[in-house]
Amino acid sequence: MDIAEVLKLADELLFAYTGDRLDHLQATILKGTLQGQKYAKIAAEHHLSEGHVRDTASELWQKLSETLGEDVNKLNARNILEKFIISNSVSSGNFISFHEVSICSKRKRLPKPYPLSKSTQKHHLDIDNAPEITAFYGRYEELNTLKNWLIQDRPRIITLVGMIGIGKTTLAIKLIEEIKTQFEYIVYRSVRYCPTIDTFLTDLLQSFVSPPVVPNTLDRQVDLLLKFLRKHRCLIVIDDVQMIFENGQFAGQYKSEHEGYYLLFKQIAELSHASSLLLVTSEQPEDANATRYKFTRCLKLAGLGDSAKQILKDKELSDEQMWDTLIEKYCGHPLWLEMTATMIQELFAGSITEFLSYPSLILSNEIVSQLSRILVRLTESEKQIVNYLAKQEKVAILVEVLQKMSANYTPEIILNAIRSLKRRCFLEDNRDGSLRLDRTLEAYVRSLFADIA
Repeated sequence: MDIAEVLKLADELLFAYTGDRLDHLQATILKGTLQGQKYAKIAAEHHLSEGHVRDTASELWQKLSETLGEDVNKLNARNILEKFIISNSVSSGNFISFHEVSICSKRKRLPKPYPLSKSTQKHHLDIDNAPEITAFYGRYEELNTLKNWLIQDRPRIITLVGMIGIGKTTLAIKLIEEIKTQFEYIVYRSVRYCPTIDTFLTDLLQSFVSPPVVPNTLDRQVDLLLKFLRKHRCLIVIDDVQMIFENGQFAGQYKSEHEGYYLLFKQIAELSHASSLLLVTSEQPEDANATRYKFTRCLKLAGLGDSAKQILKDKELSDEQMWDTLIEKYCGHPLWLEMTATMIQELFAGSITEFLSYPSLILSNEIVSQLSRILVRLTESEKQIVNYLAKQEKVAILVEVLQKMSANYTPEIILNAIRSLKRRCFLEDNRDGSLRLDRTLEAYVRSLFADIA
């Protein structure tokens, strides 16, 4: 029997019975099992721990056992699935067809989580409050990553993180356009104005419940939402999540009055369902990767690179041979480049060469205003590390920072502060372990020193 055919059968069976497709790791384990591989070899080939592979395999065999009504395990999986294909190909009258596979009508089945036929499936979009996309530059690799996660891996929570203005919301809206037929319900909400959890849930549930009769207690609202996420395939995009995090604390710590969001996200990550939550934030939640990694993903946005040239082209800047230099100076940050390009138009007649004749990195008032707002969110230990790094003429290493800060802070506080700065996207991602501030932020902090002097 062809392995691809067996994999397809397993995928369709799980989909018909539970609403879940085989995720990438489950398919890898099943394929390896059909080829006679041991868990240790599967783990080694895919850079995973053997324990994680065993746990995932155990869950897979349990799901297949419940679906087929037989005890499925690593040793008999191939025989049982092949037997199922053969029996369905010769039987008649006693089976109900789901896609290209059949499940015996005499067996008790769980209710179908959501309609199985794409032709009859309705799609509901509630994105009226989402910002309008006026331009989309590059980001196709990131877009494809998100699409693959949502369509193939089906994580329960995705965190899309990046510095303010880096293009997170634009990417999220573009993603909705690309995958809107893959979900029954897609809802966009922003928590920019920090609604309480019960206000947020009441508003959210009105997109799902018809007529919109929403329970008046928090626990019943959460229960109703979770039941809906299990029954239907939904994508909920929550923007500006950093606004429910505390100022003056390490990144991603929820305000006391917004702890309900943490509990809601935790339940969504832990309970079985086929829906997804996309959190858009400039601060990565502290627990983003701590809760059942198998069901969560995190994508950090960096600068645009060469794609940023289109911004300069749209702004009709001259001196195209200097575009790469300008992009590199501002780390490909789309909003910073757009603001700077506007300044170049207004003050330098569009000449990048004339603008770059000034040796220091020039920041417009708009950039300074945004940077000043994000700096106030830091702890005192983070501020001191930022100040130290901004003063360095070359990149620093961790040992140097620990030594410099040891007079005021314990190693534990220093290390947690550095982790927090990374979660805020303040530090460049250097694979050699060196520490360097985002260069726009570095220029801003240095200008503060100059003002003080």
